Amino acid sequence: MTDRKIVAIGLLTQADLERLGNSFRDAIPINDDHIFADLLDRLDQIEVEPLGRGIVLMPPVKA
Repeated sequence: MTDRKIVAIGLLTQADLERLGNSFRDAIPINDDHIFADLLDRLDQIEVEPLGRGIVLMPPVKA
């Protein structure tokens, strides 16, 4: 098993990268061409509810 195994993918802002600091080195910049706009809009519709020590992600209620 390689030590370079991908464990997560995320969309980060410059402020997020600054908060992570110099030890975070594997960021790949993308052009701000709104290619992820539909995905982000759908993710914004997900309801998050606390559940004990974690959370539950619920799909949006269809009207």
